[in-house]
Amino acid sequence: MKNFKFSALLFAVVALLSFSSQAQTFKRGDKILNAGVGLLYLGAYANAEFAIEDNIGIGPMVGYTYYNAGVLSGYSGDYSYGQFRVGARGAYHLGDVLNVRDNSVDPYVAVGAGLLFDRNNYTYNAGTGNVTYGTRTGIFINPRAGARFPLGNNLSGFAEVGWGGSWVTAGISLGL
Repeated sequence: MKNFKFSALLFAVVALLSFSSQAQTFKRGDKILNAGVGLLYLGAYANAEFAIEDNIGIGPMVGYTYYNAGVLSGYSGDYSYGQFRVGARGAYHLGDVLNVRDNSVDPYVAVGAGLLFDRNNYTYNAGTGNVTYGTRTGIFINPRAGARFPLGNNLSGFAEVGWGGSWVTAGISLGL
């Protein structure tokens, strides 16, 4: 199953980056607010991106992911977890590198880093209701690849693939 997910992720990245239509320019001074949902794991995600140079943006990010595995094979209980992330993210917009000429797509790569607050719940005996909880706070790094697709004046849709939260995220971007 992991090989299938990795293959699907790789295919999506190649498909996003191989558009021959061209990228929306991301210039110094641009500001974008992104809000999306996880498509493989339930979650919500938001970040702001401020262009500090042409094609380079940085800003804060926040996200929450929830996963419930249901009944685990060979066990008598359920497993679920919730993850809350807060940190910063940097992105490099690939329009110039890929020789993109129009505004129909804005491909980019990004990496976020910050604090991860994790809570695991595992019911190991469904009959008695005994539950163990595990919590941790750690550091996360989540590389992503994605693209924005203009929908109107200052409004775009976006799709991302990569580690962190959900393997696939989609949402809207608002130019400020």
